[in-house]
Amino acid sequence: MSHNQISRREMLRLMGVTAGGLAAASLAGCAPSTPPPPTGTPVATVTMAPTQTPLPANALITGDTVATIAEGQKAYGWYQEWHPTDTVEILAWGPSGPDTDPWIKSIKSGMDRFMQKYPTIKIKYEPLPWDSWDTKVSAAKTANQGPDIIWEADREAQYSRDGIIKPISEDVISEDYVKAHKFYEVRPLKDGLLYWLHAAVMGPILYCNKALLAEKGLKPSDTPKTWSEFATFCQQLTKFNNGQMTQAGFAFNKYARYIWNDMIYQQKAHCYSDKQAFFDSPASIKAWQTLVDFYDKYKINDRAFLAYDEGFGKGKAAYTQVWTWFGATMEGNYPDIDWAPVTYPTFTGEGPYGRHDYDGHGWMVTTFAQGQKDKAAWEFFKFNYHEYQWMVDHNHTNGMILATVPHPDYKKIFDDVDKMAKPTQADKRLQSLAVLSQEFAGGMVFPGEVAAPFDNMWQKMEEAILYNNKPIQETVADYKKQYETLLSQTNFWVTPQA
Repeated sequence: MSHNQISRREMLRLMGVTAGGLAAASLAGCAPSTPPPPTGTPVATVTMAPTQTPLPANALITGDTVATIAEGQKAYGWYQEWHPTDTVEILAWGPSGPDTDPWIKSIKSGMDRFMQKYPTIKIKYEPLPWDSWDTKVSAAKTANQGPDIIWEADREAQYSRDGIIKPISEDVISEDYVKAHKFYEVRPLKDGLLYWLHAAVMGPILYCNKALLAEKGLKPSDTPKTWSEFATFCQQLTKFNNGQMTQAGFAFNKYARYIWNDMIYQQKAHCYSDKQAFFDSPASIKAWQTLVDFYDKYKINDRAFLAYDEGFGKGKAAYTQVWTWFGATMEGNYPDIDWAPVTYPTFTGEGPYGRHDYDGHGWMVTTFAQGQKDKAAWEFFKFNYHEYQWMVDHNHTNGMILATVPHPDYKKIFDDVDKMAKPTQADKRLQSLAVLSQEFAGGMVFPGEVAAPFDNMWQKMEEAILYNNKPIQETVADYKKQYETLLSQTNFWVTPQA
């Protein structure tokens, strides 16, 4: 593959703002976004919807583990099936990609297993290109004609607001089942109804280049746990030639805003609420100053150096920080780099570690599904929330840990890979999930939607402070006002943790 190819997860994040009611692509997975063009459609002023106070993050990763698919299936049990007498075909809009992609393969295999169990329900799969996703859904809403089931695509709150998906009733998934397995309930609207169930987690970790560490007699386990120690540690891994940086100790250009956001949460502070931005808080200012110091004090990165992904992927950086989707990018675009996952530093060396994203088990039932198609669509939904093989396969191939209980023994996964002399890229991706699971258990924050307009403003702050050397306090005060104006004009889903 070309090194210019972007990952599936990145493409998902690059989807921008469109008109027609579908105005806020979520950027929860933290790949860099390109600011979308203005739509010319004014944003209506609305009242923020109340949200349920979420469970502490680590409550969802504790509990029993299982060693096999069979053990997991036994623990989650099954449901009462409904089989139509006559054949019913339902239309599914889902992700696009080559059949060789393990994630795409897992999605299609899940549908195949469902149709084998339900011979009178057929699924017609229509993959949508990521860059036209919102346009397609917006057109379906206007025409009141679309798929019976649709992929989540980090739009659980957006689809709820726009009337694209139906709420989940008790007779589909019982409250007892939800509580017993510790699903995260998504109730983003004033109606208080259950619209989605989160079950998996993606978040940030460090990626280290084992070969560059080995040149200095170091190994991944030597990585310090605090930011100050990490910065000093990375100095020995930074190289210059005639005053120009040729190897970064820590590459984070074009990704720094996400580290800033994590650093705020690491200090047990808030970034914003549904009405107020805390960009001028001491925690925010400390985070930006730390990133500036990485350039100017420790000199472990340079403003003119390569972007985080290219620097690390081309073997020009010892470390980078990315979310766990990055393992697939390394496998597809930079397969020759021998990398290892490492726990994310914090200011104290302990959690909380930063922000994470929740996802559900993929398929949502739409308001377009009626009659027998509606019943068939809900059967597929129940299948996906009970079949343990689906829970594991589609999340692991997408860089996510299963956070409900029971779940795989991620510590054992890490240890097993650590013993391998030559782990494959797939092995490393699994090990990266084990690192994430430990961070999640140590505490992470789920803020709800991090919508495209939010991310675009973060990007402008990053550029102003880090690349254009604007004063931190003046810049954050300015963007605080802009952010609060945005909050007053939108109804994005913001949790109390944000």
